Amino acid sequence: MNKYYLLFLTAVTIAAFGQVALKKGAGKTDSLLGQYLNVWVLGGYFLFFSSMALSSLAYRGIPLKSGPVLDSLGFVLVPLLSRVFFGEKMTASKFWGFTLILLGVVVFSA
Repeated sequence: MNKYYLLFLTAVTIAAFGQVALKKGAGKTDSLLGQYLNVWVLGGYFLFFSSMALSSLAYRGIPLKSGPVLDSLGFVLVPLLSRVFFGEKMTASKFWGFTLILLGVVVFSA
């Protein structure tokens, strides 16, 4: 596997953790300022910034058409991480949605 593909997949994974951190930080405090300046929200923003930087570096070595295909793996990672950290249920529709996403990644990556 090309190191740039691995870098892009790392960026997608970091972005998924950033979304989970933002969800964890949502509604932590009642004050408006506290909602935007708590540790989870700031950590989520930092993870998103890191993900963007890694994605930009990864585009040096992967075709532009491959980015959105690989980025769609985030739609699988976020619910899986939500299951781990928040105990959210896995429904049949989510399962079939994940299956379609993964099949699409395989088809367009080949």
